[in-house]
Parts: sequence; C-alpha cells; structure tokens
Amino acid sequence: MSAISYSNGTTIVSSEESRALRIAAFFTMAVTAFYPLLFLGTGFLLLQLTGNFPIADLSTRAGLAYAGQFPTAVMIGSLADGFSHVVFFVTFVAVFAVLRRRWPVRATLIVVGAAWQMVVGLTKALTSAYIITSLGSLYLATPLSGRGAFLPVGTLAQGLRQGLQDMDTYGVALLPGATGIPRLVRWLGVVMTVAILQPWWDLGFPLALLLAAVWAILLGLWLKRQAVTSSATPASTAVATPS
Repeated sequence: MSAISYSNGTTIVSSEESRALRIAAFFTMAVTAFYPLLFLGTGFLLLQLTGNFPIADLSTRAGLAYAGQFPTAVMIGSLADGFSHVVFFVTFVAVFAVLRRRWPVRATLIVVGAAWQMVVGLTKALTSAYIITSLGSLYLATPLSGRGAFLPVGTLAQGLRQGLQDMDTYGVALLPGATGIPRLVRWLGVVMTVAILQPWWDLGFPLALLLAAVWAILLGLWLKRQAVTSSATPASTAVATPS
C-alpha cells in the first residue's frame, strides 16, 4: 500500500520530486538560460574569424561559397542550433512534472509539443549539416560558369531548413495562463516565436536568443518556487492506494 497526500484538493509532491524540481530549476537557470548566450557568442566569434554567421543562406552565391570555404563553422552552427532543443526539452519536462496532476491534458500537450520541437530541431540540424557542407564543397569545385546551376538547389535546401525552423519554434509559446505560469514568461515566449519567424532573420534571431535567456531564468525561478511550495505545504489528508 502507498499513501498519496492532499491539501485543499491538490496533490503534494514527494520530497524526491521536490528535489528533482529544484535540480530542474537550477538546470533551467544555469544551462537553458546560458545556452542561447553561448550559441550567440560562438556565432559572433565565428563571424569575426570567417566573415559570416555560421548558418549559411544556401539560396545565395555568398552562402554557398561560405559553406564550401568554412564547412566546420557551418557544421558547428547547425549542430549547436539543433542541440538547443534538447536543452529546452529538459526544461519543458520539468514544467510537465509540475502541471501533470492538476492540469494533465495541458501538461501532456506541453511535453508532446516539446518532444515534437526537439525531433524537428534535431532533424533540421542533421540534414542542414549534411546538405550545407555537401552543396558548399560541390559549389566551389564547379567552374564559375556552371555555379549558377546550384542556386535552385540551394533555394530548395534553404526552404526545407526554413520549414523545419518554423515547425520547431512554437513550443515556447505553448505555456497556458491558467496554470499559474507568470504572464511575462508566456508573453516572452510569444515574442520569441514572432522574432524567429519574421523575415528579418538577421535581427530577429539574435533578439530571440537574448530573450530566451531571460525567459529561461524567469521560468527557472517559477520552477524553484513550485519546488519550495510543494515541499513546505503540509498534507491534510492521506488516501491509501494499492502499491
């Protein structure tokens, strides 16, 4: 037999769950918040070293040439972009753990959306890393008179990447207000989504990364409060269930 404790009709998490939430809150503030800044800093470092941000636009001659000249840089940019979704997935699992008892349907939608975002993000990263480096090397190996033939292929590859980019962006805007998640966190998620999806990518993408750091810190503080509240709230009723 096992006992599940309730206070005012709300399930109280165990001490192990509370400890796990504190760890998840620290991870969100230290890793999820730091990763976008690390990605942005690495991108600007490679910009200084190579003359371009390490995510090439294959629909242009300059982007194809850059991918051929600096394959390591574009591979680092693509893979680092994809790995960010793994980091964010850990944070969304923590949000799921907080909400799953009181709002099970909404919590499930959040974790399913986060899983979808991670799968699509990793797919984008792996396909981009292969396609960008392959097209870039072929572009440089082709005589100047024949390089124009690569532009339609590059445009198609860029469209594929952009489509996957659009599909892996919406997770940060899925946090519902009824769950008690701070309004600023939810609005920042919406602003980040709009910033990434707008056509001025050179401006919107860095802005979204900066906002993601603030978003993660605020969400981590909320997770920390949930862990402290859960561990401090006394249980008023115990219901025995079969183990």
